[in-house]
Amino acid sequence: MSWLTDLFSSGVEKVVGAVGSVIDSLSTTDEEKLKLNNALQKEMNNFKKFQIDSIAAYDKEITERHRIDMGSDSWLSKNIRPLLLAFLTVMTVILAYTTIFTLEPEDLALIEPWRGLLETLLMTAFMFYFGSRGAEKIQKIRTENKNADK
Repeated sequence: MSWLTDLFSSGVEKVVGAVGSVIDSLSTTDEEKLKLNNALQKEMNNFKKFQIDSIAAYDKEITERHRIDMGSDSWLSKNIRPLLLAFLTVMTVILAYTTIFTLEPEDLALIEPWRGLLETLLMTAFMFYFGSRGAEKIQKIRTENKNADK
């Protein structure tokens, strides 16, 4: 989620910079410019805090969903994520095998519509399954560091 935060943060900073330059051209005194600039910086900081809190809440909800799934009596709800990952991996291997060794070049067009879907699902599953825990740890460390600085 860090790339998402970076995307929005840099966008907000550009907007604040643009608004700041408009304020500089419209304001008459340095005191007015300073007050408006401080107000914009405060709003930008509030927006960044809101982003961090939203990401933390999202991660908390995902963790809660996993906890509920693991507490369920259903075998399927406990194992759906690993089964999905295994299924997508096997399908990718089968698709690769069929495109490389068994299909004629003119028949490859039949697989093309499914390749994009399978690729997207596989990337999402791997990133979620293996990357989400690392992202949670990084976000927790960042939040703890920001809270310690205050």
